[in-house]
Amino acid sequence: MALVIYDIPFHADIAGLWHVHVNGVPTENFARRVDAIAYAMHQSKLAGAQRGIQVLVSVEGADGIWREFESTAKRPITELR
Repeated sequence: MALVIYDIPFHADIAGLWHVHVNGVPTENFARRVDAIAYAMHQSKLAGAQRGIQVLVSVEGADGIWREFESTAKRPITELR
């Protein structure tokens, strides 16, 4: 089974952008962290619907701990506090 991991850091880069990494490779940039997370969740659901692919979204918290979510997460992301 193939494993795909979307990573979203807590802090923006020096330009104020959040980068979404897929298996360690930067793919998309967003002006807001919530948009980066929403994109990763949407893409993970699309990829997770394919057979033989396991998808995780890994989000860094304010405490520096990375937390993984499966593509079947059901709670919509509307705003981060």
